[in-house]
Amino acid sequence: FSVQPGKGAPTVTTSTSLHASQLEQLSKVTTLSIDSGDLNVIEKYASTGFITDATTNPLFVSQAGLSGDPIYAKLVDDAVAFAIASEESIDEESTVALAIDRLAVNLGASIASIVKGYISTEVNPKLAFDVDASISRGRR
Repeated sequence: FSVQPGKGAPTVTTSTSLHASQLEQLSKVTTLSIDSGDLNVIEKYASTGFITDATTNPLFVSQAGLSGDPIYAKLVDDAVAFAIASEESIDEESTVALAIDRLAVNLGASIASIVKGYISTEVNPKLAFDVDASISRGRR
């Protein structure tokens, strides 16, 4: 809602148009990246054309896995099947760890089908200061 003195009736600006306007303004001065694991939210903001990149993290990956949504359930099922079939699965702990990593990849791939720019997935924070372990985990 805005009023310009001497310009007659007030102008009503909806929150949607104001929000899009702010995104547009920001997109002119920087690259906009969305940080989410919710594919519907990512789609909503990417469809504005102002969001070009995306990132997700282990918390968002686990939330997606626990959501019960059929789209995410398929991502989880595919990740579990991948881990069980892998030669790296030598025990339950390694199978679960590989399934979680694969779920992050599956979610990232889903995000990449929506957002056309760079997509990043954070690694486990326990690996933050271990370069070799971070690289190894990424190559898995």
